[in-house]
Amino acid sequence: MTDRTDSVFVITGSAAGIGRAIALRAARGGARVVVNSRKAEKLDQVTKEIEDAGGEALAVGADLRDPEQVDTLVQRTLERWQRIDVLVNNAAGRFLAAAEQISPGGWRAVVEANLTTAFLCSRAVFPVFRERGGGRIINISSVGAYGPNPGGAHYGAAKAALNSLTETLAYEWGRYGIQVNGVAPGPVLTEASRYAQEEQRRLVEAKLPGGRIAMPDEIAEFVLSLAQLRTPYLNGETVRVDGALRGMLHDEP
Repeated sequence: MTDRTDSVFVITGSAAGIGRAIALRAARGGARVVVNSRKAEKLDQVTKEIEDAGGEALAVGADLRDPEQVDTLVQRTLERWQRIDVLVNNAAGRFLAAAEQISPGGWRAVVEANLTTAFLCSRAVFPVFRERGGGRIINISSVGAYGPNPGGAHYGAAKAALNSLTETLAYEWGRYGIQVNGVAPGPVLTEASRYAQEEQRRLVEAKLPGGRIAMPDEIAEFVLSLAQLRTPYLNGETVRVDGALRGMLHDEP
């Protein structure tokens, strides 16, 4: 990978939460950052934060379930900076429901948000990476991919499939200098998570080995270190960043 001051990151689902933290940290390190959400207006604040701190950002509103909009995201990035170095597939979505209560439409929505978007974005940057002799793809998975996930059958299945996609793309594309790895966070305190409620947070933290929930910037720090790692032999791996939890806190509906 190139020096951080000359790199371009495309970070999907980066208007809030972990994606926003990754975008801000990458920009602080000197990277030029493409931030994305389905609704462009949600990107105004994170773009302003980056630019106010002296960084460079490009906001692209795009529904990444649509291949044409994915292609537009890539094209706009290339028009602005003529390169892409790192793609972070962070776009996601979920809701709690028992398996028998998940409608076919609800199942498709969660699988498309967590898995299809990552595939389409990865496929879109592949020719760019192949032509320039390499690149990095980092898929944001979840500890929900490991073991039973009561209340999240659709989410756990999608994230487990994402881990498999990480392995397959790394195997197929490693010959082109492309590294594809994943990060599987444990519980993270974001503004949209149920952990934002103090009572719920305390209940969850009592079950965690370290006694606290991670902050988004902690996950972002690891993602950025993975993006900068100069070890090409690390490929196809999904790393759990879960404070030794080694499983899923069961969210039975």
